[in-house]
Amino acid sequence: MKFHRMRYLGSLFVTFLGTQSALRMLLFMITLSTVSLSAMDVLRTFAFGLFYDTCAAVFFCLPIALLLLLLPTSWLNRKWGQLLVLAAAFLLNFLLAFSTTALFFFWQEFHTNFNFIAVDYLIYTTEMIGNIMEAYPMWAIIPALLLAAGGMTYGQSRFLCPPFNPKQKGRIFLEIVLTVIVLSLIATSSRDEWREKVSPNQYNIELAGNGPYGFVHAFFSNELDYHQFYKEANENAVLYNLRSLLAADNVSFREDGGIGRRVENRNELTGRKPNVVLITVESLSANYVGALGAQESWTPELDKLAADSYMFTRMYATGTRTVRGLEAISLAVPPTPGQSILRRQNCDNLATLGDVLRQNGYQTDFIYGGYGYFDNMNEFFSSNGYTIKDRVEIPSEEVIQETAWGVADEVLFTQVLKSMDEHAAKGERAMEMVMTTSNHSPYTFPEGRVEAKQGEREGAVRYTDWAIADFLRRAQEKPWFKDTVFVIVADHQARAAGKTELPVNRYHIPCMIYAPGLIAPGQNDRLISQMDLAPTLMGMLGLSYDSRFMGRDIFRTPPEADRIFISTYQSMGYIRDDKLVILEPGRRAVTYAITDWQNSIYQPVPVDEQLENEAITWYQGASDLFNKGRLKIRP
Repeated sequence: MKFHRMRYLGSLFVTFLGTQSALRMLLFMITLSTVSLSAMDVLRTFAFGLFYDTCAAVFFCLPIALLLLLLPTSWLNRKWGQLLVLAAAFLLNFLLAFSTTALFFFWQEFHTNFNFIAVDYLIYTTEMIGNIMEAYPMWAIIPALLLAAGGMTYGQSRFLCPPFNPKQKGRIFLEIVLTVIVLSLIATSSRDEWREKVSPNQYNIELAGNGPYGFVHAFFSNELDYHQFYKEANENAVLYNLRSLLAADNVSFREDGGIGRRVENRNELTGRKPNVVLITVESLSANYVGALGAQESWTPELDKLAADSYMFTRMYATGTRTVRGLEAISLAVPPTPGQSILRRQNCDNLATLGDVLRQNGYQTDFIYGGYGYFDNMNEFFSSNGYTIKDRVEIPSEEVIQETAWGVADEVLFTQVLKSMDEHAAKGERAMEMVMTTSNHSPYTFPEGRVEAKQGEREGAVRYTDWAIADFLRRAQEKPWFKDTVFVIVADHQARAAGKTELPVNRYHIPCMIYAPGLIAPGQNDRLISQMDLAPTLMGMLGLSYDSRFMGRDIFRTPPEADRIFISTYQSMGYIRDDKLVILEPGRRAVTYAITDWQNSIYQPVPVDEQLENEAITWYQGASDLFNKGRLKIRP
């Protein structure tokens, strides 16, 4: 039997298009309640989807196309030559089946197409593979994918047709090369602009994308230079405006080319310097917390604790990843386009919360239940003065349950108790930066703690809630408890996807400060950013310090100046006075009025130049200061 090259390539092309179109239809059906169903939006969703599928299909077929062009016709007319091509096709078909299945599960988790999150996870293969093996029945999925790949390869082999005319080889090669060049240029040059035209509904935009295409695009664009892609202003003007925004009655600037300043706080805690245990909770959304108005509370213990804590009811995360939350909490800076600072080069010797506490005589630790090489956490915290205490430090006999992401939260909190005991025995003041992991897929936890199903987010949230309360009960028995401030804050919400590009309700997170006898219970309903936590906490502790924070002490800021920052890895949002400015690649900026915070309903409004200039000041300022080393302790 003899190959007809173009027919065989055509069968591969159609297989890819059919698979991607079927997946898009399936995702559309399961997202029916949230997508826009207007006729034009649906038409554009599938039309643009077909366009991107076509672009991706060309690249999918390229390895086989090159193989067919490079192998002599005489080889292809022999059985072993055909088997070689079919073996290569089988591998491609398996990759197609695997990526299609992976995108289905990725959509279930994040409600988006493949993006930078998928790229990040792929880098950390141990955690990714472990999580997949724990969360999904791979014993059944892998054989099914192999069968699917075999079926597709067999179907395509039917196109081993009449003899190929060698004289056509040059023309076919030219057709393939020109097709690849034209489609790739169209796709790469206009991707973001074309996405905007699909629909105002973010779900439709995500559905219009192609998974493999989106993955490759994210891989090459996860770091963005602010000045190259975003609306900018004169650097001197940005710095001047930024200093004005950071000015306060207890602040004195100490340098001309940056924001280095002295912050003088008055200690009202009878001169005491309490310990600080800052618990960053994985994916704890505000809409799970009854104390924040959740219709069905999954956090009964935190709800009770809120009555005895000082609670910020309107805190908003800066991003959608753990590294963004840790960045905002530890560095007190707005998000910058692309990767979090935690994962960038030159992220050492920065002015962190740990640094300003060490100025006041504290020992600082980063305690994590997983392996801290993930997301560069160990490198970041160790190079910024923290002592690392991660999974490596936890004795195996103490681990009652763990997942690929880390040990059960109660095991983690046992390590926190041990660490605090060690510091107390030495007479040291300590700050423990704690990162939990249990509220993460596969959502498994030790039996007998809460009445909830294993493998579901609700159960994981309820378990984390129980583990925090159990930790505080155990801590109350310690002599250092009465001299300790406990901060409980989320790193980000469980899901950031929504009908709009930056749905503000998907950034709302809990934050409470529990310190019996030190900080009186209360409730603060002002708008506050996650990056304001560090300077606000320092003010509540009454500790003076040298600062390079871009966050502000909410108690030293007038209410009319309240603002928050929300972002993806490309879109930078700035909210003040119920208006949202979004800065996007291509030097675009749009302004919306927020008419409904709970449901993220926005209305386009004319440009607010002052608000837009403030957004540029904050975001460009953060990028410039970091890149010039002006966020370092010693620039």
